[in-house]
Amino acid sequence: MMQELTSKQQAVLEFIEVRARQTGFRPSLEDVRCHFGFNSLNSVVVYVKTLERKGYLPQPDLIKGTPATPSLMIPVLGTVVAGTPILAEENIEKWIFVTPPTPATADYFGLKVKGDSMIDEHIVPGDIVVVHKQQTADNGDIVVALFGDEATVKKLHEGDDGIFLMPANPAYHPIPVTSDVSIIGKVVGLVREHLS
Repeated sequence: MMQELTSKQQAVLEFIEVRARQTGFRPSLEDVRCHFGFNSLNSVVVYVKTLERKGYLPQPDLIKGTPATPSLMIPVLGTVVAGTPILAEENIEKWIFVTPPTPATADYFGLKVKGDSMIDEHIVPGDIVVVHKQQTADNGDIVVALFGDEATVKKLHEGDDGIFLMPANPAYHPIPVTSDVSIIGKVVGLVREHLS
């Protein structure tokens, strides 16, 4: 049996469900914040997490009678600053819902792509890559690595000549993996919120 909701929790749940039925998508956290006049996105995150914990979210989003897959809420990083924890609050730009992998865990984050070094892998500026936090990856995986003082998205290549972070654009050069390069995650998905 699901736990009862407060009137405010019920209102937030109804807003999310109605918007999902109308548009086919859940509203963004910013949409919820604006609708209810919350001062910060953290308030929205608390409500959504509470609704998830109590078993009310994820709910089916009705699109032509087909239930949508459950959603996982992940933080999106605009930039990553070396020396700070990857999910430090100052790195978080916003929160988004994504279709979770199986099993869904909290070990995921999004990173906003800057630059066109991965266009041949269909990863373009403004995309959000969904990343599983891990420090190792297999040959051929697309990874997020800290190189110098910023995060970069590249394909991991292991060969006889060493280990490299490979761009997917001939205008860029491979980056040799040395002691100052660290893998922070593997790219497992992509969200494109902008129109080409």
